[in-house]
Amino acid sequence: MCYPSPVLSAFIQFGDGSISTDSSPRNLTAALRDPKARFWVDMDHPSDEDVGLLDDVFGFHPLAIEDSIQYSQRPKIESYNHVGDALRQGYFYMVIHGPDQQTIRQQLRTKELDLFVSERYLVTIHEESMRSVEEMLARAKADPRLVLGPGIDLLLYGILDRLVDHYQPILDYLREELDDLEEQALTDPTPDLLTRITVKKRELLNLRRLIAPQREVLAQLTRGDVPFIRESTRIYLRDVQDHLIRTVEMVELYRDLVLGARDIYLSSTSNRLNQIMKTLTIITVIAMPLNVITGFFGMNFEHIPGLDRPGAFWATVAVMMFAVACLLLVFRKIRWL
Repeated sequence: MCYPSPVLSAFIQFGDGSISTDSSPRNLTAALRDPKARFWVDMDHPSDEDVGLLDDVFGFHPLAIEDSIQYSQRPKIESYNHVGDALRQGYFYMVIHGPDQQTIRQQLRTKELDLFVSERYLVTIHEESMRSVEEMLARAKADPRLVLGPGIDLLLYGILDRLVDHYQPILDYLREELDDLEEQALTDPTPDLLTRITVKKRELLNLRRLIAPQREVLAQLTRGDVPFIRESTRIYLRDVQDHLIRTVEMVELYRDLVLGARDIYLSSTSNRLNQIMKTLTIITVIAMPLNVITGFFGMNFEHIPGLDRPGAFWATVAVMMFAVACLLLVFRKIRWL
């Protein structure tokens, strides 16, 4: 498996207004010592040296650091405090999952984003590139003041807003997929269709398992559990929360639609089997009198009454056709034909 190269990006706005993109430990420590500095550090597929900054420079809790590099965490938000440390402030550790739009047509999956956020800084960590982060990085590279000047809470909002909005193309694609599954379940319920339905059901369950807990994460951000998020920013975060709730509701609806497609498939398969059995029954019932007649006249006797008459053969054929016609009328009357 090919892993991306580690990328460490830093954008610092010091208290005197100067801007720096130096991500060295010395410069990051200087930013921490400046009470008016604001900065954002992004770690894309962090190296061991990058991970070392989390402890050596920021002094994050070892458990939070361990969780941030495992990339298998459920969405959550945790509060930490630096007791007796005037240099470092209290911070929150968050885990959020965003959609992987590159593999949408092969497999429905998400990417994990870990965040350490305080009043003056934001640290983002992700194993793979994430579109929501890349868009904010592009703005920061153009002018760091655009993302740092309004405040760290608005920078956090910008990332979360883009991350949640990027679920919409996933939902649109899922809707098309489910419509196709339902149509095929009605018109052509092939055996591989059940496999596709099962895979889609599992993907939706996994997606819901990952994004549903994010409602609580955003709820904590909007109801004042994070003290450095301003009330003006909470209004925007509530809008993100509404979008996420709508996304979860759509995933639950699509899960019900998948179950409905499975029921349609099973019903269509059962109906097709019934039609096959009906056809075989009709053939068997029609063949029974014919077998009786031909078997009767095919018995191995030297003298069978009527066989020596000139019209015996055609009379037998007429009786057989009459029997077939009567049976066909019966089947038509009971609407089997």
